[in-house]
Amino acid sequence: MSCSLARPLVGSRVTLPVALPRAAKRRASPRRALRVSGCSGCTRRDLVTGLVTSATSAGGSRLDASAELSSKARAAYDASFARTMETGMADYEQHMAMVKRELFRDLAGKDVLEIGMNTGPNLRYMRDARSVIGVEPNAESFPYARANAERFGVQNLVLKKGIGERLPGIPDNSLDFVVSTLVMCTVADQAAVAREALRVLKPGGQYLLVDHVRAEFGTPLRLMQQVFDPLNRLTYEGCSLLRDPEDALRGAGFAKVEISRFVAGAADGSWLVAPIGKGVGSEMERADLERAFERRGFLEAIEPHFLLAPTLVGRATA
Repeated sequence: MSCSLARPLVGSRVTLPVALPRAAKRRASPRRALRVSGCSGCTRRDLVTGLVTSATSAGGSRLDASAELSSKARAAYDASFARTMETGMADYEQHMAMVKRELFRDLAGKDVLEIGMNTGPNLRYMRDARSVIGVEPNAESFPYARANAERFGVQNLVLKKGIGERLPGIPDNSLDFVVSTLVMCTVADQAAVAREALRVLKPGGQYLLVDHVRAEFGTPLRLMQQVFDPLNRLTYEGCSLLRDPEDALRGAGFAKVEISRFVAGAADGSWLVAPIGKGVGSEMERADLERAFERRGFLEAIEPHFLLAPTLVGRATA
């Protein structure tokens, strides 16, 4: 990606919090388990079981049938996650506006499907589309998506509960555009999602995506991503810090695939992305690190979103 698209993100602060339901009481009774607010009858053990079950279930399943005791906790978490993504992503959307505006500039008058619509932050770029279908596994986000559709003037929005690997009820060769943002980091099978996007696109249609990806090998940021990846996957619905969808896109059978990359926020040009390879300690490497620290100090580079800073923007044509 050109520097002009990355520049508005430099120095930005993006926070991706997930507010889990709080315990209704800190100390209810020595004999009674703590209950989770918003989930009648759920204990914290139920909540954790629901999250682990969701994170480890195959094929993108939202809830294993064997986790009946955690179903209420799963629903409470889904509702909380939807609320948090609606209110906690405002900074991210503001700083990505230029990138998305450029990527989604041709949606007017077209039939569009978004994979992983969530609460609908991208609907602002679809107000002039002929039709919009949102596919999302978390139905608790649908009320927010409908409200955002009304807010941004989007007509003919249809919401479907489902996953990107198996788009529900979408005919072959029926859409002009498929869109996804911060989705390929989470799906169970990136290649299947890319193939599904190709299947439903008309000849000449395009799959447009934005996602965070793994940092360059040999950088401090890549090491940090490896350390925090297990916790991130558990906390953020399976979201991995170590993925990259480029191979899946190129292997899906698209006629043309265009990829751009940049590093967002204060991590750009900082010590976080300065390569530390076999020549560590060399005069050239020390000089590179000194320049990196001059651009961004140690703490200045570590923003709340720094693990997500490496970004991929893709355009795949059917």
